[in-house]
Amino acid sequence: MDNSRINKISVAVIALGHGVTDLFANFLASLLPVFVDKFSLSKTSIGVMISVMGISGSMFQVVFGYLGDRWSRKLFIVSGPIIAGIFMTFIGLAPSYHALIVILLIGGLGVSAFHPHAASTAGDMAGTGKNRDFSLAVFMAIGTIGYALGPLFAAYLMSSPFIGPKRMPYASILGIVTTILLYKYVSLKKETVQKRESVKILQVIKPEIKLLTILFIIVTLRSTTTIVYVNFLSLLIKQRDLSLMIGAIVLFIFSLSTALGTFLGGYVSRWVSRKSIIIYSMLLSSPFLISLLYTNGVIFVIFLLLSGMMISFANPANLAIAQEAIPKGASTASSLMMGASWGVAAIIAMFFGVIADFFGGNVVPAMAISAFLPILAAVSAISIPRKTMAPISR
Repeated sequence: MDNSRINKISVAVIALGHGVTDLFANFLASLLPVFVDKFSLSKTSIGVMISVMGISGSMFQVVFGYLGDRWSRKLFIVSGPIIAGIFMTFIGLAPSYHALIVILLIGGLGVSAFHPHAASTAGDMAGTGKNRDFSLAVFMAIGTIGYALGPLFAAYLMSSPFIGPKRMPYASILGIVTTILLYKYVSLKKETVQKRESVKILQVIKPEIKLLTILFIIVTLRSTTTIVYVNFLSLLIKQRDLSLMIGAIVLFIFSLSTALGTFLGGYVSRWVSRKSIIIYSMLLSSPFLISLLYTNGVIFVIFLLLSGMMISFANPANLAIAQEAIPKGASTASSLMMGASWGVAAIIAMFFGVIADFFGGNVVPAMAISAFLPILAAVSAISIPRKTMAPISR
């Protein structure tokens, strides 16, 4: 079997792993109304849960990314789906709020272990330039599809009379099977599994610290808005006196539209500069995000789709710029863009729970305020140097 075919199989399996891992990573969002009623939680308590999941599921990617750049990536890639699958399917059985926090913490670590190494491996196998953007777009889009299915799957498991909370752990078989496939089919180049004692990550990052800081700010601002919307949409639907499954469907549509936006963003970057993609997608996302809060029916669904597409359109461009800026620390770059920024965003998102409580538990004002953050991200993107632009095909 030739190397190109082996790489395609490896990327396909890694993309599948991304989808399954993110499926479990987003189990919590659609079930928040259940936990609000079960444990009598305030929106601030919900914000704490979001932050815990963000710190363990995202910020720890920096730690795992650093370790992977010094040692083997495969251990982290393989272990992620099984840890996330086993623990996230137990959230329905949590006997208390504090027990739920512990389950989320451990399940999130599985999510963190997988992401930076899987992303850097998918990027390495594609090379540089437009091929890397497109490969990362596929990788990220499949992950986002899994993320979109997570709330729908979790709501079905929780509400089904044939399954329910007691049988939810059976769904962890998806994570177990995925781990087996990753172990069997993902083969890294010999040099990527040796100890990287010669690579001093801080020395590699230092020359590009300004660029990485700009990208980090952009992704953090954008991710804060995304986290607020993903976690508060089900509460918004509850405020409108609609069912748990309708809330899950709304989350599915929003998350699926972010998958489409991610894929299209990677495709369009073949012709349009990465900097332009980041600026204009951020500027367009804010009015769409605000509009969906004050509409209903078909118009609501249209704005839901458009806002999800625009908020995620720049994902591949952000990640590709970071990876190409520090190619000797690709996992660390991935962990900064996909992990640390998301973790910081989750901590910031906690304060939007406080804002919602300030307005009597109404999530609309909190969501509306968060929708202005992408405009700040667009302003920050103006400082991205031209040298980061991908080759433009004609």
